[in-house]
Amino acid sequence: MTDLSANDFARLRWRCRRGMKELDVLLERYLKQRYDLAPAAEQAEFLALLDCEDPDLWAWIIGAAEMPDEFSNVLQRLRGDA
Repeated sequence: MTDLSANDFARLRWRCRRGMKELDVLLERYLKQRYDLAPAAEQAEFLALLDCEDPDLWAWIIGAAEMPDEFSNVLQRLRGDA
């Protein structure tokens, strides 16, 4: 768990902005509702997930492609499975 400063939160929120509105909504909702309360390992997983390409993220979220094990925890939360 971390307490984000206003600047850190703003930077992280900017990283959640994607080329797809659907991803923006999912990622920003996770950031606002879950990120600060998540364990450090889950936070690190989310940060790494933000480096992935939009088409890959979307395919994993909608189930069109198998989600990688390293992101499965956060992807399940984004999908509403957890």
